[in-house]
Amino acid sequence: MFELDCSTVFPGCERVIRADSEAGVIRRAIAQANAFGIMRISPSMMDAMRGRIVELPAAAERAA
Repeated sequence: MFELDCSTVFPGCERVIRADSEAGVIRRAIAQANAFGIMRISPSMMDAMRGRIVELPAAAERAA
């Protein structure tokens, strides 16, 4: 399970995005950005998203 705290990339976003893969987190983060009115994801935003995704330990997956 992978996780991204949306507020670290998009100021004002309070969502924590989780998915089974990094690609899934990125897809959900882009959808969240679109909901915030951000229609173009710049290369630096994409780098920021990739750099802030964390892999959760297996124990955290079972607890969620």
